Amino acid sequence: MNKKVIIIFLIYFIQSIATSCCSCDCDPINTFEKTYNDLDLKAWDTSGFQNTEVLNSAYKNAFGLTIYVQFELNQISYSKPIWNISSFGFTSAYAMSDCDCPMDEYITLDPIASIKINVVNIETQEITDVTDNFTTYNYNGEQLTISELFEIREDWLDGFQVDMSEYDNIPDRSLFTVIISLESGAELVKQTQEITFE
Repeated sequence: MNKKVIIIFLIYFIQSIATSCCSCDCDPINTFEKTYNDLDLKAWDTSGFQNTEVLNSAYKNAFGLTIYVQFELNQISYSKPIWNISSFGFTSAYAMSDCDCPMDEYITLDPIASIKINVVNIETQEITDVTDNFTTYNYNGEQLTISELFEIREDWLDGFQVDMSEYDNIPDRSLFTVIISLESGAELVKQTQEITFE
């Protein structure tokens, strides 16, 4: 009888030590389906200390675009722990301040396959692919083309800003078109207003 009582108290003690060292009060885990459905595009004058939206004209060496792929989320699951044994009798003295709680999961139904930027010469109506004229920066501050960034990024962020770093082939009167191609073959397309470069 004494052995059973000691074993029960020993199990209870070990459980309280284990849970006091690693007890996380995590939120429920949600799973969402993400569906890309539209594109938002803004042209920026980057010449000052603060970017201003381009209304009619800009300088070629101070021009950028913000590309934001809009999406819809549909929650498909919700999971919550049924039983939290960490509150069994002892107050937890958290020995570790960091807790790794699982993050919500996002499943993209039709992922982005490619991003392309075309420029239309207003005077001749000639269309030129200028995707590699635009650059952005990675987390280490290195300058990358859109194609390079797209290849190395595991989780594609839905919005980013690019700056026009090459402009020899950009007409003085231009209209930019951004084309987001999805894996299914569907495309999201948006144009800027006509821009006159000074």
